[in-house]
Amino acid sequence: MPSRVSKSIFCNQVGYLTSGDKRFWIQAREAQPFALHTPDGQAVFAGLTKPVGGDWYVGDFTALRVPGTYVLTVGSLEARVVVHRRAYGDVLEAMLRFFDYQLCGVALPEEDAGPWAHAPCHTSDAKVLGTERAVACPGGWHDAGDYGKYTVPAAKAVADLLLAHEYFPAALAHVRPMRSVHREPHLPPALEVAREEIAWLLTMQDPATGGVYHKVSTPSFPPLDTRPEDDTAPLIMSPISYAATATFCAAMAHAALVYRAHDPALASCCTDAAQRAYAWLSEHEMRPFRNPDGIFTGEYGDRELRDELLWASSAMLRMTGDSAWARVCEPLLDLDLAWELGWADVALYGVMEYLRAPSAAVSGDVRSKVKSRLLRELDALAAMAESHPFGIPMRDEDFIWGSNMVLLNRAMAFLLAEGVGVLHPAAHTVAQRAADYLFGANPLGQCYVTGFGQQPVRQPHHRPSVADDVDDPVPGMVAGGPNRNLQDEIARAKLAGRPAMTAYMDHQDSYSTNEVAIYWNSPAVFVVAGLLEAGGR
Repeated sequence: MPSRVSKSIFCNQVGYLTSGDKRFWIQAREAQPFALHTPDGQAVFAGLTKPVGGDWYVGDFTALRVPGTYVLTVGSLEARVVVHRRAYGDVLEAMLRFFDYQLCGVALPEEDAGPWAHAPCHTSDAKVLGTERAVACPGGWHDAGDYGKYTVPAAKAVADLLLAHEYFPAALAHVRPMRSVHREPHLPPALEVAREEIAWLLTMQDPATGGVYHKVSTPSFPPLDTRPEDDTAPLIMSPISYAATATFCAAMAHAALVYRAHDPALASCCTDAAQRAYAWLSEHEMRPFRNPDGIFTGEYGDRELRDELLWASSAMLRMTGDSAWARVCEPLLDLDLAWELGWADVALYGVMEYLRAPSAAVSGDVRSKVKSRLLRELDALAAMAESHPFGIPMRDEDFIWGSNMVLLNRAMAFLLAEGVGVLHPAAHTVAQRAADYLFGANPLGQCYVTGFGQQPVRQPHHRPSVADDVDDPVPGMVAGGPNRNLQDEIARAKLAGRPAMTAYMDHQDSYSTNEVAIYWNSPAVFVVAGLLEAGGR
């Protein structure tokens, strides 16, 4: 039977780090020879693809470590590939600048935002639902493709950026935020960007009780073609919730530590806010948040709240170094909670805060036990990645709304673990495969980032990008990715019967596969910064 090669080479369209792994994928019935040439035809590398499951074959040219732009050929197929020491520098900057494009309440000037500039938006006070009380809560980031601002996912996004700064400052040092929109431009880039969301989060805490409001939004989503400054419906502050208060407490305690050396005044505010939030938690039951009557924006509800308490308690432990907090959070580490880094399942944030707390403040036996479980969790993810044709720790059931976040969170877990001495041999391989997949090495050949690659996301579910007069969307946004549950009308109509990993469409109406979100970009910043810092040494 003659060999059959797919119509495409599936590769990392952004580029390959000089000292990093370099792979591409094809579909075929048997191994295929491949070669790389310079643009003028000089041969630099040759190899043979290997089977990795089903009809997928992988080619590996990791040994090519000479920077340059090359032509990769497999039979009659060609692809352009770039090898560079800072191959991810531009995309990392764009991913971090996305948070500036999401800024609320301020004008984005053309000098920084280019064709995506807009006037100030959502500048009015918000009315606390069911009362006549108005609260000033300016600033922060629009959460996703809509203009709501939600405490729970904001805490995850802030934590990811703070962690990226702590772990990979060298990679982020080259990034340039929008200088004209920041109040504190002397800070390191990730801290400069995160400060805007932290300042907004502080406005969400009730000064009388210490509890934190769940969200501020208009009652309903505006039409998709609404510019930020044209979204003038009244702003409503939804009630205080346990999840919002706990995640706020954790993020503030983390920020208090990180900003001590850079912005002592902010660190002091965060310390006080975290303490008052935890006091509220101590006096209230764990009750899931549900959208009140008349509010139809993102709910971010969560039935399991013990993981939020673990994160808050561990963050307080690390912030204070007081062993009294260890006695609070150590029993929570024994619970059967999912150790993940999502906006709902946040236990792994708590685990990492516990393991990064001063060793004198925690039990050595508990610390060892936690590290052992963390290693087992990573072993399970590594085994999953080993059995996947694209080397990613994903199963069909993991391709849900925001599947790219799921993947990036899992890659992030490996890199976080290294910082506490849990070194897994698959860590950087899994992180690299996640980046390869995100940047185009997937069955659709889709680069899931706007503005990058040969096949970038062009029609995201993102109101500013839909409403502007620019053909291209805001750059640097990570799309949600394949979603086997097909939770929007156009996805159900067009994608029914597709395999889970291909249940995606680049269409502005497909909010369940093609929306963007701050908490999808934040783990992307962490993982890409980690790869760039390791590859740039």
